Amino acid sequence: MEPPPHGPCARPGAGRAGSAGPRAVAHSTKIRCGRTLRRAGRAHGLTTLTGGHFGYALKAGARIEDSAVIYNESDEARTFHVYGADVTNAAGGGLAPAQEGQKMAAVGAWLKLDSEATVTVRPKSRATVRFSLAVPDGTPPGSYLGSLVTALRTPAVSGSVNTETRIARLVELTVPGTADLQVSLTELEHRPAGGGEEFTVTVRNTGNVLYTFAGTLNITGGSSARTVPLTPTGIYVIPGGSATLTGRVADLPALGRRAVTATVPGGGAKTVDSNTVRLSFFPWLIAVLTVGGLLALGLILFITRKRRRAWLRRRAEERVALRALRRKLRAENPPADDPHAR
Repeated sequence: MEPPPHGPCARPGAGRAGSAGPRAVAHSTKIRCGRTLRRAGRAHGLTTLTGGHFGYALKAGARIEDSAVIYNESDEARTFHVYGADVTNAAGGGLAPAQEGQKMAAVGAWLKLDSEATVTVRPKSRATVRFSLAVPDGTPPGSYLGSLVTALRTPAVSGSVNTETRIARLVELTVPGTADLQVSLTELEHRPAGGGEEFTVTVRNTGNVLYTFAGTLNITGGSSARTVPLTPTGIYVIPGGSATLTGRVADLPALGRRAVTATVPGGGAKTVDSNTVRLSFFPWLIAVLTVGGLLALGLILFITRKRRRAWLRRRAEERVALRALRRKLRAENPPADDPHAR
């Protein structure tokens, strides 16, 4: 979830609603739309997590009423569609409200509009949308997230598709009880990437409270230990949700070993660690080239030595044949002064 591009389109009135009695009005929120409503959400809408949202603390079985004010700052009448939705973890980190029509299981199902879902607002005017939030009996303690979504549909022009811009205000519900922060990590995986190693791990929130964290990769081995941040950082993981984190380790040695572990905070001073990936680095290319060069040199020396031996044998054979030929010639043609020649 990210804030709208030109600031929040919703501003809270009074603060957080406590465990008020049934049908107590908590506060009113203004949703300004028109000039500021220019961009569609990248997931299913836009939600500002720091301020500008509804926050309640209600016991199971309790009910509360609230309202939102929609401002139309444009020069034309606008028709808005308002509905409640669950919030889920979005791919790549962050949160996103579920699409209308999906089956709602928590806040999206518990939030009911007291007025029509479709609201037409005149130019430069406003309209109030009232809603109630009823927590079912037996709801376990913990954090529950939903959103109040205001959608503006734009008619298709000259054969193009319809577009819809959504502004979602976070509805954060806390059911009092024992907070249970439970976090687990999946197997740490890695693959070569960009001259280094890219690591991925998935964080699962198995507790009952909203989990916000920043994870790291801890690298040991070599001259000193170091850390690499996992991204995205500072994200929210709802109870029962998960988020996949990525970290890239560069400047790896040509020769040596490294041990890599993913770590996230587990509450208090505790941390949750993944399995440890052990990497061994060896300059295989240099080694192969060196061995290949030595083998080639050895082969050249072997061939050269074999050829030299063959040449020496031929020279010895030639000398023996030459001596035999000389003896034969002397025997057939003795010198003139040889007394044995007659």
